[in-house]
Amino acid sequence: MKILTNAVIAALGLAFGASAFAQTSAPELTRAQVRAQLVQAEADGLLPTNRNNYPPSPAVIQHNREMWAAAHHDDVSTTASASSPANSIAGD
Repeated sequence: MKILTNAVIAALGLAFGASAFAQTSAPELTRAQVRAQLVQAEADGLLPTNRNNYPPSPAVIQHNREMWAAAHHDDVSTTASASSPANSIAGD
């Protein structure tokens, strides 16, 4: 009787325990995609945040956006000018 009980418990444990480790089939992200998401979150003012201030308040988000814009002013201006239609080659 003890062997039967142990067998039933083991079978139920395997059946229900396997579903606890099931993973979703979400697509995996590349390093470049994760890096782009982090850069975007930083530009949006969501990073960096203090552990004691999560989620960040609107004032913190605005401050972070201003700090990011000041630190990346040259990057933003060169990117914007390179993508503007005025700089395109005639005949394209």
